[in-house]
Amino acid sequence: MNKFALACIAGATLFCAACTHHPHANPGGQADSLSHPDTAKNDYFPIAEELESEIREVDSTPVAIKRIVIANGRRDSAFIKPAEFNVLAMQFIPAELRDGRFEKEFTETSFMDNATHAATFTYSANNNDLSLQRVDIVATPRGANHQVQSVYLEKTRVSGDSSILEKMYWRSRHRFQVISLIGVKGRPPVQRQVIVSWESGDKDDDNE
Repeated sequence: MNKFALACIAGATLFCAACTHHPHANPGGQADSLSHPDTAKNDYFPIAEELESEIREVDSTPVAIKRIVIANGRRDSAFIKPAEFNVLAMQFIPAELRDGRFEKEFTETSFMDNATHAATFTYSANNNDLSLQRVDIVATPRGANHQVQSVYLEKTRVSGDSSILEKMYWRSRHRFQVISLIGVKGRPPVQRQVIVSWESGDKDDDNE
């Protein structure tokens, strides 16, 4: 069975975030499906550290940060300060990704396309009671390593009499967005979308 050997590059930010892998050759160029065996410690992708690294990079770089909110048929946009960016960005690093919980409470499956060498890591929660239920990471080649391209999370929570499903997408070095589907018993669901972008020249729209 093929297996990735992941390693963080010391001192690198998410602009060079990478995982090193040593896949077995596949002469047919077909995609491989991979999964980690049940070991005492799994080499899961260090996604919390990678996202924290990019958040610090945005904090220390003089870029314009724009927030767009789409809700109730209205669209509002404004430039925000790094402090507000931090609050919004930290939603992507929930408690389930910290303190060893990630390895204990999630199961990893991995997929690599041997033709493009692009890798996808999917993490599924072992417990339906967790707020975080799914994490997808896509990484593509950068020299001998792989660079993170996107992160997708699904979270559920309850607030008062409302149940909230959050679909969260982080596009490295560009933007992130959070789509919240809010359901209240006896009422149709309400959708709210928040987009935060920081790349110079990034388009002011919600199309990815």
